[in-house]
Amino acid sequence: MSSHDSKIKNVESKCQHFCIIVGKNYLFKAIALYNSLERNAHNFRLWICCIDNLTYYTFEMMNLSHAKLIKLEKVEDRQLLKVKKERKINEYCWTLKAPLIHYLLTTRMLESVVYCDADIYFFSDPTPLFDEWGKSSVFLCPQRDSDWVEKNYGLYQAGLIGFKNDKDGLKSLRWWRSQCLDWCFANPVEGKFGDQKYLDKLPALFSNIKISNHLGINAAPWNCIYNNDYKIEKFSNHLHIEKDPLIAFHFACLQIFSEDEFDLWSLDTLIIQDVINREIYAPYLEELQAVIKMFKRMRPKILNRIGITRSDENGFSSAKTPYKFTPLKRIMNRRNEVYHFCTIVSEEYLVKGLALYESLKNQCDNFHLWICCVDDPSYLILSNMKLSNASILSVAEIETLEYQQVKQTRTLKEYCWTLKPQLSLYVLDNFKEIDRLVYCDADIYFFSHPKPLFDEWGKYSIFMCSQRGTPELTRRYGIYQAGLLGFRQDENSKKILNWWKDRCLEWCFDEEDLEWNRWGDQKYLEHIPFLFENIKIIRNIGVNAAPWNLVMNNLYNIHKNGDVVRLDEVELVIYHFGSLLILNEEEFDLWQIERLSFTKEMIDYIYVPYIQHLQQIRFSQMEDVNFQVIVEQEKKHDPKNYFRYPSK
Repeated sequence: MSSHDSKIKNVESKCQHFCIIVGKNYLFKAIALYNSLERNAHNFRLWICCIDNLTYYTFEMMNLSHAKLIKLEKVEDRQLLKVKKERKINEYCWTLKAPLIHYLLTTRMLESVVYCDADIYFFSDPTPLFDEWGKSSVFLCPQRDSDWVEKNYGLYQAGLIGFKNDKDGLKSLRWWRSQCLDWCFANPVEGKFGDQKYLDKLPALFSNIKISNHLGINAAPWNCIYNNDYKIEKFSNHLHIEKDPLIAFHFACLQIFSEDEFDLWSLDTLIIQDVINREIYAPYLEELQAVIKMFKRMRPKILNRIGITRSDENGFSSAKTPYKFTPLKRIMNRRNEVYHFCTIVSEEYLVKGLALYESLKNQCDNFHLWICCVDDPSYLILSNMKLSNASILSVAEIETLEYQQVKQTRTLKEYCWTLKPQLSLYVLDNFKEIDRLVYCDADIYFFSHPKPLFDEWGKYSIFMCSQRGTPELTRRYGIYQAGLLGFRQDENSKKILNWWKDRCLEWCFDEEDLEWNRWGDQKYLEHIPFLFENIKIIRNIGVNAAPWNLVMNNLYNIHKNGDVVRLDEVELVIYHFGSLLILNEEEFDLWQIERLSFTKEMIDYIYVPYIQHLQQIRFSQMEDVNFQVIVEQEKKHDPKNYFRYPSK
């Protein structure tokens, strides 16, 4: 064995060596990369080549135990200094890769080293990378991008590449270094792009090259989000791409605007799958956020000099794929799926609105409900309750001048109807992280999990529910039910909402307009399938069941299997207790419009549980509230379907 080989063997041979090139604009990302290795690697060293003094002294101050700092002048020679003047900073960093790796192998006598771009982040132990590399001299990662991209920009990714300190490794490395010194620019030309396109020739020109087959090594937007169709799922507590655990993800083209605002893909608008958003981007952004907060505490004066795109250059509003951290976003990041709802309540509907909220809470914890309060008492009471899965809005927050003007001409009930599209638009516009939003009337109640509704809705822009009522009811009040509607966060959905909003502002009254075929906010919905596309009509009879389709028609066998209420064999998901009046603490009118025949099963399995819940809310949560404001006095109303249920 030569003395050269002996020296190599004796220098941390069991240590996994990585190297990066970092300037002040990548400082936060480089620290995140280091933290990810600290968390996942058992024995590693990260060699950090700093291209400016601010970066070097910042890392020096941090005194990272597994990092080794290299000043740029240690790597630069006359050839590099000659080309430095003619290249942009990113092009010069690309040119530096091969010289840095060569320096570490020949001057620092490392056995092997993996170069990483500073925006790579490790999600698990990097040992599988070294195991796959094995005894080969060079480690390459295929782009797995579209054909035209690979033709112009290269088959292999220069952001993660490994070289050994052996004959084949050094020979191929020196060739790559020579090519990059000769030409390394960001604009692709025939057979060239930066430092990367040269890698296409390595397997043909040199021996002992390993091309990775591991999908979890150097995963990236171009091979996981907008190309290929890999199955990405979490099992055995690790995220997997097909059968391969995610080792490292390349967060290329990610911009930082602040600790809460990011552009996930600055090249274009990118639709990112939920699992990738939740399991890949969210942890990385939380890491970046923690790093930025650390600098705010320790070195606030240099914060604006490092790693952040200043608002006067390109503001967050110009982000192509914007991502903003909010309290809601944090909740969504912890869940596989979060269901979003909104409703409108007045003081009179407080108990029913709380029953809606608690019925959701009883079925699932992964939901959020926006409650718009149209009067001060309901807003004050609900705000003081600190509901964990709800946001309380005052009507003033969503009202525009147009709404304030029509408010004077409408009853409270009519005004609440008028507000429905405006509330839905407000929530969608102010909470961009929401994918789908369901509007519910406050007297809706969930008997089981809402998942069947969302599953049937799928990728449609909106959903509507058929009334399924009698011919006369449908003629008078409309084919579709305005008490349960769903809206996706897309352009088509918002066009529909704005159209509906304009109609409701023009006219929305509790009367039948025969000339224009209108009633309230509801009959307008009949026009939507003819004016717009991508509409889903919900067919599940267990969704938005109500007196008008269950009691009036009496077509279904209502029964109970254990705790599950069924209509025929379909599980009851949602029941709409429309026109149910609370007369006092023990007396109710189940349907105030006309006399109907309620079967014993309807009463026992549907109405009694709801009434019990209303009473429980009244006595356990609203003892200080004047009950008279939430009831319709018996003196004022002759009940059509009287029902008494003892409260104690």
